[in-house]
Amino acid sequence: MIQGTILNCDFETNCNDFALYGFWAITDGYHPQPIDHDHTLNIEAGHYVFYNPSPGTRGFEMRTQNWLQPSTDRPLCFRMWYYSSQINFLFSVQVVQGEGVELIRTLASVVDKNVSTVDWTLINVKLPNEKIKISVQTNLTQKYLAFDDISVDYCDGPRPSPPKVLFTCDFESPCSDNFVSLPKYPYQWLISNASDANRIEFFAPSADYTFGNGSGHYAFVPVSKIVDNGKVGYLHLQKQLQITSQESYCLNFQYYAYPSSDRSYLKIYSWASDESKAIQMLWPGERSSYSILGGRWAWGIINLPV
Repeated sequence: MIQGTILNCDFETNCNDFALYGFWAITDGYHPQPIDHDHTLNIEAGHYVFYNPSPGTRGFEMRTQNWLQPSTDRPLCFRMWYYSSQINFLFSVQVVQGEGVELIRTLASVVDKNVSTVDWTLINVKLPNEKIKISVQTNLTQKYLAFDDISVDYCDGPRPSPPKVLFTCDFESPCSDNFVSLPKYPYQWLISNASDANRIEFFAPSADYTFGNGSGHYAFVPVSKIVDNGKVGYLHLQKQLQITSQESYCLNFQYYAYPSSDRSYLKIYSWASDESKAIQMLWPGERSSYSILGGRWAWGIINLPV
């Protein structure tokens, strides 16, 4: 194991930092698939993981088990050693955000093997200073691809810049005054501490996300007493956000889907302040799986329109 790394997997011990999905297997240099030594120990007895699709199948993903948090002092890099005996598209390194996998960005793609390389090759990718999971994916039909010594660690570079925040609210401060439940709709949003909210709405969480206790506040809508089937309630942010094409911003939020999924669902819209007054649904997107995350606080994220 590489001492001091934030995340590491060398396949000589249990790989707890990364989860592997799809068609793969672990081997050693005595049973080469496709190389006769690993990278960690550089001997036949060393272990590595290789892509192992059976005929007619394909697909492999390797993903960090837990969320990587933004660094305050040094940049982070993802490093991995790979070997391939084929020349074609090999794999891509992506970052995912949101528990429903709302945002996916490709940081690097290995399109073909460097024909001058006959041994393990390093890929080193600088990570964005955000809350992320790393995903390595391939979709080959051949077995000629192996990975070893996968890690996340600090790397050289300038101190990461703090994110630019346009608006933030934890419902513990006067920022709550920026939100209003729109009238004339059957269901009305409330802002309350968790203890009181749980007495009003049986399915509401007994602890907020900010403090994790009953005294913390959040916004919620009571739904146990059905007012009108199929009707809605809107929580409106009155503060206008000015976003230009020169910068991009994301909406981050924590949400709690009531355990009984037939009682509630959540959608988030943007409302343009120009003459068009256009309304656009932002969340959930087509890829989002938020509806299966009922009964606990979960993280949602989506790009904001210009």
